[in-house]
Amino acid sequence: MKIHWFEAKQIDRVTNFSTETELIESALRQNIDLQYYCTFAKKKIYFNLPNQINYLGQLKNRYLKYIEFHLLVVVKAIQIVLLQRKVVLMVNQDLIRLMLPAYMLNAVFRRDNKFIVDIRTTPTNPASFDADMISFHKKFKYSIKFFDGFSFITPFMEHYVMQPYKGSFKSVNWSSGVNVGLFKPEYYKRVENNKTTQLFYHGGLSISRGNLDVIKAVEPLIKAGYAIELVQIGILVDDCIKTYIKEHNLSTWCKLLDPVSLSEIPQMIVDCDLPVLPFPNFMAWRVSSPIKLMEYLAMGKKVLAPKMESFTDVFGIESDLVYYYNTSDKDQVPALTQKIKEIIDSQILDECHFHPESRAFVESKYTWQRQAEQLFNFCNDLWIK
Repeated sequence: MKIHWFEAKQIDRVTNFSTETELIESALRQNIDLQYYCTFAKKKIYFNLPNQINYLGQLKNRYLKYIEFHLLVVVKAIQIVLLQRKVVLMVNQDLIRLMLPAYMLNAVFRRDNKFIVDIRTTPTNPASFDADMISFHKKFKYSIKFFDGFSFITPFMEHYVMQPYKGSFKSVNWSSGVNVGLFKPEYYKRVENNKTTQLFYHGGLSISRGNLDVIKAVEPLIKAGYAIELVQIGILVDDCIKTYIKEHNLSTWCKLLDPVSLSEIPQMIVDCDLPVLPFPNFMAWRVSSPIKLMEYLAMGKKVLAPKMESFTDVFGIESDLVYYYNTSDKDQVPALTQKIKEIIDSQILDECHFHPESRAFVESKYTWQRQAEQLFNFCNDLWIK
């Protein structure tokens, strides 16, 4: 089997590229030829996969680069369907319409190649979400009419995206996973700090992801005498988070750190007491599958997370692997404060820093290999009537 995977993504800009590289490596282990096509912001990085990662375009100007990439996607897709048979072309929602010329030629020349759309995220800006979803469906509706299958990152995302459409569709869910070889607790020695409770988050730092909310949630606990250090690491999207820390003199306990390589994250997780996923109850996060969740579990941690579908679909409504807090659309800060206080007061974080059941959970269900197999099996079945 051969898969051509197109994403409108500047892969050199992201701090966690696991979805792409882990899927490609899983394909190589199964003798599947997976070719990945993308663009770049500053430079072409191949992540030791030069024969699988294909950058479409050469131009550096951002506007010309955009035009060049989209034209080359059309050309490359046409080239594939004219020269190859029984391959899968997989695209994200931004590239659906660019596949239509190739789709028509595929039908005319009876090449029997299959087209699927892979949805990993919905729009993430709360202020423009409704308008952005209208735009999303203007693109997505073409796949409903012409494509052979659909893949989604979570069951709830599939339900949310597909609810306007009638009929039966071939679909698969493959979520975020984890490399249990890299995220392996026995490779790392915990640096003990008995004086403070360290809360930890890594990933994009933004208002919409709740990173300011967790700061505001810890503030009253600090004032009440709790010894807490909050460490958040990643690309800062909203500068007002840094401004808030400075204006309120929080830097002694509230740390914003620049992104580090993925290989450095496991040690940071080992050293923390409680990973925090402070996502507000907003649709983009309800349908998501955060990679960092699987990484925390793989390192034997229990996590603090909102009780919404992106987590209940993983753990169920009740679970010993997660500290749920109830959130609302308007303000989740009080609920976060109360839950953090309850966890610290229970002294459960002092008793155990490694939970083998957390690691066993992801090893059994959420390795990248298992997620890749679900997609590959689905692709193979596209030719079954």
